[in-house]
Amino acid sequence: MEEDTPGPEGPRSIPVLSTGDIEQTVEIIQRLYSAQTSGQPSLADELQRALQGIQSSPQAWGLISGLSTHEDPNLRFFSAHTAQVKISRDWESLPRALQPALLQLLLETLTHAISPARPYSYQPGNSAVVRKIFGSLSSLLLRLPFHLFPSPLLTVLSAISDTATTSSLPPSLPGSGFSTPTTTPGAIGRRMRSYGLEWLGICVEEISRAGISDYKRNALRKHLETDMPIVMETIRGSMNPNSGSDLIPQDNVQEASAACKCAEAWIDYGLGADQLTALLPCLYNLLPLPAASSALVEALSESVFRYGKGTKVLTEPLLEWFIGPGQAYLDNSPDPEELFGLAKLLSALIEHSTEWLVTRIREDHVQRLLSLLLRLTGWDGIAGVEENVSEVTLPIYPLIQEAIMESDVFQAPHEESPYWQVAKQFFTQLVNVTRRKVLWRSMDKEDRETFESWRRDAGEVIVCAYYIRRDEMLGALVQEAIAAVVGPWEELEAILHCIRYSAEGVPLGEDKILPILFGQLVGRIPNEPRLQRTVIATIREFLKCLLRLQLNKPESYEEWFKFHPDYLLPVLSYLVSTLVSARPSSSLSRVSADALSALCDICRTKLVQHIDSFSQLHSKIGDLGGDEQIKVIQGITSVIQALTPRAAVGPVESIISPILDRLAAASDHPSIVKNSAALTACFKGLAPSDDDMFDLESEKSQAEKDRAVLEVQGDMASLRERIETTIAQVVERWDGDAISSLIKHSVMSSSPTLVSLSPLPLLRLVTSAAERSPSGIWFSLASTLVLRLNSPPSPLTMKKDRTAEEEESHRRQEMEQWNVVGDTGSRLVVIAGALISSRESMRDHPDMVETWFKFCSAISTRFPGVLMRLPRDLLQIYVGIGVVGLSAQERFSLKATCDFFISLMASTKYPSPLEESTISLLQHFGSQMLRAILLSAGSEGPRSVIPNLAELLAAFVQRVPGIDVGTWMSEILAEDGFPDPRATDDAKERLKDIVTRSRTTKKMREALNDFALVSRGLANTTYGNATIM
Repeated sequence: MEEDTPGPEGPRSIPVLSTGDIEQTVEIIQRLYSAQTSGQPSLADELQRALQGIQSSPQAWGLISGLSTHEDPNLRFFSAHTAQVKISRDWESLPRALQPALLQLLLETLTHAISPARPYSYQPGNSAVVRKIFGSLSSLLLRLPFHLFPSPLLTVLSAISDTATTSSLPPSLPGSGFSTPTTTPGAIGRRMRSYGLEWLGICVEEISRAGISDYKRNALRKHLETDMPIVMETIRGSMNPNSGSDLIPQDNVQEASAACKCAEAWIDYGLGADQLTALLPCLYNLLPLPAASSALVEALSESVFRYGKGTKVLTEPLLEWFIGPGQAYLDNSPDPEELFGLAKLLSALIEHSTEWLVTRIREDHVQRLLSLLLRLTGWDGIAGVEENVSEVTLPIYPLIQEAIMESDVFQAPHEESPYWQVAKQFFTQLVNVTRRKVLWRSMDKEDRETFESWRRDAGEVIVCAYYIRRDEMLGALVQEAIAAVVGPWEELEAILHCIRYSAEGVPLGEDKILPILFGQLVGRIPNEPRLQRTVIATIREFLKCLLRLQLNKPESYEEWFKFHPDYLLPVLSYLVSTLVSARPSSSLSRVSADALSALCDICRTKLVQHIDSFSQLHSKIGDLGGDEQIKVIQGITSVIQALTPRAAVGPVESIISPILDRLAAASDHPSIVKNSAALTACFKGLAPSDDDMFDLESEKSQAEKDRAVLEVQGDMASLRERIETTIAQVVERWDGDAISSLIKHSVMSSSPTLVSLSPLPLLRLVTSAAERSPSGIWFSLASTLVLRLNSPPSPLTMKKDRTAEEEESHRRQEMEQWNVVGDTGSRLVVIAGALISSRESMRDHPDMVETWFKFCSAISTRFPGVLMRLPRDLLQIYVGIGVVGLSAQERFSLKATCDFFISLMASTKYPSPLEESTISLLQHFGSQMLRAILLSAGSEGPRSVIPNLAELLAAFVQRVPGIDVGTWMSEILAEDGFPDPRATDDAKERLKDIVTRSRTTKKMREALNDFALVSRGLANTTYGNATIM
């Protein structure tokens, strides 16, 4: 490399690379972009690494001038890219004396890139080069002292303007590869103005994204104030370009669009009120240009006039434009892109000025604006498929509805208020538009999914209309649905779709319309699958809403069915008939089974009186698809659960016994999975419903239920033994997710059921299975069972005055638990030590690592005494695997490891008798643990787990004597390049100081975050600041 001889104050100019170095770099870049390399990813990666190595060297500053005038645009781009990379990442490597020279070099590079006299300035790839140079100048502006870059915006604009006076191009040489266009002064001027707009836009975007302090940002804003007049003049001048004879109208449109995009960037940055007010008329004159619409959307949502301000300069002019020129424009086959932009602008306008518009809703011009909104919502074409305008308008209607409900002018009674009449008329039109728009059409699968998504969004709009019109709307829709039964099914389906989504607002005491809906309409629905699915969805929606609304009034639910007995049975009959008649495993069959299961779960107490009907349904279960069978079994057993325990014994045996027979005889995996799922469904159904909000029990009544279950446990002993035996047989043959779900749900019930199993035999079974066929499934099940063993006692086990026999029985049960858990812990740790005790094995088995440490957390949380009293060599394996786990790069594995150590320290601290033995263990492994924590946080681990590592570090420091922590920290951080060569001595010293002095998780988290940013090279970067954990 060649450099100027440094003088007393350092080098006098930017380094210049030798010809050989330049040629080597050129060769690598051209090979990277060659057609041969595109098919060789490994070669491309190798070349990329080579370029990154060149770019990271101190001599790389010389690449800027060395490649800036090359004919290949890829090489010129690399020159500009190197400038931005070096400024952003290696700014300190450039001597201060050379910083002004770098600015001059970049300005010269820019003038070369845009000069009309240089043929390569007309290459298609040159525009990317120019943008990258603008990015480099923006990065330089963020780092240069202000006095070295005065009037930065004007300086670059002047350089661009001066380039326009360059002499014209010579003609292209034959075979040169260039086709020099014919240029005129007008075209060159337009080109330079476009470059000026691009510079202003890129610069302000880079400033907005920069991760700089508020102090620096405010100082930079003040530094740019002197340039703001030329910024506004440049933008406004291009919004109304002077159309010379050599400019075609399309050129004017392109320049005006560029000006609008630049204006949008500056609006987002934060123009003052006077500056924005001066700019708005120019934007209005450019409507319906999409870029103008986008800039105005930004003004409405992000400028100083957001949140409803500036109605005189924003709301009123835009309203007049929409009901005047805008309305006329929509009448004449508008361009799709312009139409979409106007839809977004109208939505933004109404969102910005909702309160202003609602208080003036009786005025003609406001009503015309709202009619225009409805017109866009109902725009011709299939929503989401043939048009995308309507989707933009949907989120606006909830805002209008909320503003109406909160507005002072709408506080009068509905019947007496002219405001309410206008509002109801508007939302009536909205329902009619939506109903027409959701009409089902034939289309392919991809379009159908898109349309379904739009229909769901449109359904949410119906809720808004319901809150305005209430029973009037729901009643009208139900009557229209009854009338539509004899017409095309699509019409009826669209009405039912609207009814379905109005369910959210149904009042608690509604007793006029719903009985008509479910009593008169449901039984008359034609057998059209699409229509039937909508009916079932409507049923589920209303049941869900009734469930939610009556949360705190369980007696209302009983009263509802007491006085409306015809409400439940038609729904049940419809679901059963649809389920039985539908094609097995079809979508209609599945949604019918889902709805039936939900209905049985919610209404189990009322359906008990129809238990015989469920017996008939169970006899037809063989005709259903596999998934439907599972749902029906769960539904039937949930109704059985509502019987008295003694009355439920027979039905439970009649359902479970055939499943056990099939499961015991199953010889192939599909049969095992299917019947295991059926048995799991029984456990789910027989457990009390977590969502049973209607039949809320007091503690006393729940205790009485639990006691009644225990009284008949003897009658079910044989069945439970069969279940345990069958599960054991299945475990020997299969270890899939179905078995995992079965075992978990057999013990998961929050209160005893007729078929609840003891966790102890299952824990022994799982331990043996893990030894026979190691898998993460067994570790996961072991953690579930351990947590279940020591779960909070039920009211029946909380007796304070036990007899001597009861006390002895309780002691034996606890001793058996400790022995089984200790045996499991001793055997499973041997398996884990053989499979996941190294970084390589953990990387290969991330699922096993996560489930293993969840088991460790379970046993350390619920049975810390059992864990800490294991043989010393086994206990050291636990901690040793944990130390290795702290180096895991998979997020969930690392988090689970942290959770294990945190729970171990929390459950063994004072006043626990295990405190001293735990401190001894931590002192033995402390240095290794601390090193692993710092290495993971500072270099190797995912940054998202730094909060967990900080919590662990805080717990660790609290348990280990401070002198040990300080000694270990000094030794670890003194290692060369630990945890990364980029970690500075200052950063290490700050971290050590905070860790040894602080004991709070918040301080640890802040310290680790700061240290991680430095050691990972992310300090003072936009990405680093934006992703602080």
